Amino acid sequence: MTVPVPKLDDLTWADLMSAVTRRIPAESDGAWTLHAPVDPGITLLELFAYLLEQRLYWLDQAPDELVVAILKLLGLEPPRPARPAATVLALTTESPEPAEVPAGTVFARDPAAAIRFTLDDDVTVFPVSGEVTVETDRDRTADLLARRGVPLLSTDGSPASARFTLPLAGADTTSGWLSLLFELDSPVPPSWSRLAVSGVRPPAELTWSWFRPSGDASGAFEEVQDGTGGLRRSGVVRLRPPAGWTTMHSGLLVSTPAATYASPPLLLRLAVNVSGARHVETRTVTDLADQTDDWLKLPGQRLVLPDAADRLLTACLKLAGERWESVADFAFGTSRDRIFLLDRHDGALVFGDGLTGRIPRPGGDAVVEYTIGGGRGGNGGVTDNWLPVSAAAPVRAANLVQAEGGEDPETVARARDRAAGALGEVTRAVTAEDFVTLAVTTPGVAVGRAYAAVGEHPGFPCARVPGAVTVHIVPSVPSGSAPEPDPGMLCAVAGRLAEARLLTAEVFVRAPAYRDVRLRVDLAGTPADRTRVSTVVGDALRRFLDPLVGGDDGTGWPFGEALRPSALLRAAQQALGDLADVTAVAIGIDGTEPAETCDDVPLRAGELPVAREVRTHVVAVVEAGEGLL
Repeated sequence: MTVPVPKLDDLTWADLMSAVTRRIPAESDGAWTLHAPVDPGITLLELFAYLLEQRLYWLDQAPDELVVAILKLLGLEPPRPARPAATVLALTTESPEPAEVPAGTVFARDPAAAIRFTLDDDVTVFPVSGEVTVETDRDRTADLLARRGVPLLSTDGSPASARFTLPLAGADTTSGWLSLLFELDSPVPPSWSRLAVSGVRPPAELTWSWFRPSGDASGAFEEVQDGTGGLRRSGVVRLRPPAGWTTMHSGLLVSTPAATYASPPLLLRLAVNVSGARHVETRTVTDLADQTDDWLKLPGQRLVLPDAADRLLTACLKLAGERWESVADFAFGTSRDRIFLLDRHDGALVFGDGLTGRIPRPGGDAVVEYTIGGGRGGNGGVTDNWLPVSAAAPVRAANLVQAEGGEDPETVARARDRAAGALGEVTRAVTAEDFVTLAVTTPGVAVGRAYAAVGEHPGFPCARVPGAVTVHIVPSVPSGSAPEPDPGMLCAVAGRLAEARLLTAEVFVRAPAYRDVRLRVDLAGTPADRTRVSTVVGDALRRFLDPLVGGDDGTGWPFGEALRPSALLRAAQQALGDLADVTAVAIGIDGTEPAETCDDVPLRAGELPVAREVRTHVVAVVEAGEGLL
């Protein structure tokens, strides 16, 4: 429930005059008898009512400076500046030798275009010939080329590995980086996104090594920068080969001693010679004497930057040997603070008035390092015609993923609306619903559902412990009847709840509690295709009991809800349609044989069912009157 916005300007001039004229007889003790507009006293009252109405109107207005100041007092972010879009550029070269492209190189579709992207990292561009091949339990190259999703590693905790052959041409030795894009089918934001979270423990401990496809050499990389977080999300992986490594050693092995993933990472694309890129461009200007020499010792001085109108993002100023800092507003500045504002529209730096923000002295040498770009204009699709703005290397580029994340500057009105929503966000874990909300929204991991068991303590399974809360989490996975969270996910959720809990609360994060269920579905009649009927029934009931997409509303089977034979029968019949008639559904728990019953089969609080077996049994149709004496 939101608090209604108070309206202070709720009295009109007519309301004020009506209220005051009714009080004239009593206040004047009957001495004031003429209340017409021609009376000078009435004229004065009309004037005062007019002035008071204007004050009430002003009182009801909140200027932008006041809104920004209130946001700061509340600890909320002020109006956000423009944000740059991000993508991944894959570089190619026509030279037979590897090309070194440094970080900060600017690419554009047209050298004169305003939309320019800058590389985040150094890239060693190897000549490429052919396609990437991938092998897990078998050759999966065809699936990778068709983007069908290649499951790389298992989820049973056993050792696992995946082998790749990179299409590197030539036999050149290099001391640069081998940069690879691993695009995965994952709901976690990729490494190049501004929503990406660092510091999350990987789901499994990975080892990256190289080998020669002929099998006569192998070894480890000197340094690994894994942007995928252990294949948890899409990202750029940078590998530094050892001395003597050549492009002939183009095999890549990813292995783990224990594959503890919630679900196998699904690889959609693997590309070489890549780097993250953002819609920003850094520039430095020193020739600003024509502006600083004309300054007067007056408020509101401005420093207009070249080619920054409608594009200015950030700026760092050094004026007369002193550093000045950019701020969101002057509300909390003093007369001695060397601060300035960014005017994106005009591409200028705006200085204070001497009370809130120091007035700069004229004639000083100014050095400004600033960035331009950002905004929604940087968002776009996939293209392959990117060229370096400066012809420092014979390379071309293509953005492999859609450029996203670019936003225009936030208005004060939008910042106020955002702040209103932020005040309603759950930041402290007090109730069971708070624990669930915080667990599901843990950044950096994909938690599908959660259940908070108040009083449950892993060390005392048979007692209710005051102050203890055990949160069971279900990972969000594309498939799997009983998904288990990986260790990194458990640590991430536990860390967030530990920061949000009350001082006296003891919080534990565990995997879901599953109960094995066996079902037998009795069908009437003689289906023409028993295999198809059995498959349809099995898929329908497994989906109905699924912890993520099951239940009547499709949001997952409710924690601890009893198994209702009538609901299972209805789900099976809806899936079959006219193929067969379902007469009964028998349920067995924990390995027992399914038994037909009309009563609900209970589950303990917080438990989820897992359909381990679904059998169909065809029974003969009983004709009318048959079996009667």
